[in-house]
Amino acid sequence: MCSYKRIVFLDIDGCLASIPFLMKRKGYIDPEKCKLLNTLKNYNVEIVISSSWGYDEGRTEKALKDCGLELPIIGYTDHFHVDWMCRGNEIEKWLIENFKGLGTKYGFSPDGVPYYRHRYGDEQIDYEFVIIDDDTDFLLGQKNNFIHIDRETGITEKDIEKIIDILIRKD
Repeated sequence: MCSYKRIVFLDIDGCLASIPFLMKRKGYIDPEKCKLLNTLKNYNVEIVISSSWGYDEGRTEKALKDCGLELPIIGYTDHFHVDWMCRGNEIEKWLIENFKGLGTKYGFSPDGVPYYRHRYGDEQIDYEFVIIDDDTDFLLGQKNNFIHIDRETGITEKDIEKIIDILIRKD
């Protein structure tokens, strides 16, 4: 039996703070959006911050916890400062470094395992991931793992349903 991880790559602005919320200057993160995200606790979801907020990891984690986020934060994507690189590349790099496999390669490995559930070493870890962001700068191979968030509303219950559908899908 192997371990299994469910990872949400989380952008903050536009997802946990809608444009109207920010315009009212109620803060930088909407506690109601954190509460909504907390409903993923039942699925043992872990968070990787893929936001420009990740530049200051201590500030980001404190702000999220202060607004009620209960999900564990297990990492932060790097930020590339090259015009031709996108957030999708940052996520791909994180997956390669942490799971030793490509998260976005199409098809199956020679042993029939989907590439996004690549196992390695003695730890036998499978994973599923979801990217939630209000931007669309991702890799084509990530399209089945991407939920586009409307920055006017931030994350909604309907988005949570889509996230769950991806995290529990079976091949």
